[in-house]
Amino acid sequence: TASDATASPPGATRRLVLRAAAVAGLATPFLGRGAAAATTWTLFSQQTNLASATTRGLRRFSDLVRDRTDGALLINIRTAGMLPIDANQVMEAVASAKVELGDDANPALTAPVAAVMRLPLLATTPAEWDRVAKVVRPALADALKNRSIVLLGHYRSAMQLFWSREKAGGFLDIARQKLRIQALEQADFVRHYGGVHVITSTVEAGEALAAGKLDGTFGSAFLTGRMWRAWLRHVYLAGPNYNDAVIVAGQAAMDRLPEALAAVLFAAAEDTAAWIARTQDAEEAQILAQLRSEGVQVTPANRAEVFDGTTRLPAAWDNWVRLRGSDVENLLAAVRQVLDR
Repeated sequence: TASDATASPPGATRRLVLRAAAVAGLATPFLGRGAAAATTWTLFSQQTNLASATTRGLRRFSDLVRDRTDGALLINIRTAGMLPIDANQVMEAVASAKVELGDDANPALTAPVAAVMRLPLLATTPAEWDRVAKVVRPALADALKNRSIVLLGHYRSAMQLFWSREKAGGFLDIARQKLRIQALEQADFVRHYGGVHVITSTVEAGEALAAGKLDGTFGSAFLTGRMWRAWLRHVYLAGPNYNDAVIVAGQAAMDRLPEALAAVLFAAAEDTAAWIARTQDAEEAQILAQLRSEGVQVTPANRAEVFDGTTRLPAAWDNWVRLRGSDVENLLAAVRQVLDR
């Protein structure tokens, strides 16, 4: 009521106004309130390519937070090799307060429920990925919370396309090819189509491709297509999955942050996650067009074939989930209900 609003404590009213402004993406005069100094945090990312959409997106995230808080919260972006932290230890660094923020491209290592996102042919379009992510995120956030980590943003990569030295006109061409995989979930996909999966490092994969000992791999045009264009002359515009990544904060750091600044941080992370996915999609289209002009055989996805795969791969999902406990099993069941599979 009007009388209730009049009686509200000034501090509570101000917090509501600041939170609303943060969610709306508006700058608020934090330093103008007489704050002694800016709070400075460090975000550590696994990224090594400074030109990638992810790295650029994280810099944009830093700029958004600075601008929307009038400089009350500053974020320094540090990529792999810039700090004495192993690139595979992002979550541990955040949980132990070595850094306040992290960008991790393999959240399933810390929160196994996140592996549901990478099941083969579970999400075959960006819209389907969004629907799956909406179901998975609460469970992912809870799992991270148990490790003293706060989920701020969750985003996807471009589709992990099927690339080959030999032929990539459809999934049936996987048969008898030796293909590098980046996740165990991709192994089920390769086996289903009669291929042989290989687990190897990036350097070893390049050497194997050059020597003709490896036939292909899964990956994006930005990374795989450009890096190995000399050998991978065929690409099919479909693949087993999208990879996903998270922007996270340490719980201890968040507990020290004023409520209004936390609201800005969450809003900026959500904005950044959407920007990274959108930018990657646009750049993938440009790079594929360039590769096509250079003689790479680019075959559009056959939606009927992809749909057929979505009706056959659930058997592999069932085998996968039986080894992962009831929580993951219930989560996958909820995802399948949303997708009607």
